[in-house]
Amino acid sequence: MPRSREENDRIREESKTNILTKSVPYFAKNGVEGTKIGDLTKGIRISQGALYIYFDSKEDLYRELTKFSMEKIATDDLLNIGEMDVPPVRKLRYVSDLILKKLDADKSYVNYMILALEGIAKGKNKDENPLFELMKSIIKSGQKDGAFEKGDAGKTAEYFLSVIYIYSVKKVNDPSCAMLTSSELERVIRG
Repeated sequence: MPRSREENDRIREESKTNILTKSVPYFAKNGVEGTKIGDLTKGIRISQGALYIYFDSKEDLYRELTKFSMEKIATDDLLNIGEMDVPPVRKLRYVSDLILKKLDADKSYVNYMILALEGIAKGKNKDENPLFELMKSIIKSGQKDGAFEKGDAGKTAEYFLSVIYIYSVKKVNDPSCAMLTSSELERVIRG
């Protein structure tokens, strides 16, 4: 019996997700410029033709990887911190603790973090990033109640997330690097 249209769509979506999942480490380590399609397809064991069925170009794959990675890091447990009825200083600690715990425990989370934050570190796509919006909101709230120094909350959120990005890149290249502490990370915001 032939497959239904829904079954074909499900298989296509699973295949695309599989390509995205397997491509993350290559792009996280090498960036878009350093990732060669031939090396990527050999490493994830698909043909170049199969890759181009799902993605128009390497840049298209990279854009999809960025969105995919954002979904992987912008989880409910992280985003819900912004809704907690606690002071901004506590929210900052919860965010710092959660991100650093996940970075320490899960190499794939490190790769996702790199791809999700690379645009912010390069000064792009910040308004499309829910983690940026979360941090900007926490910072504004902390500035309002005097817990954080006054200034541009967006710029401070960029600095904070750029430190996480740099730490993630370092962790990919040196998995045994010393773990950043929440206090060290929070200094970006608290001064």
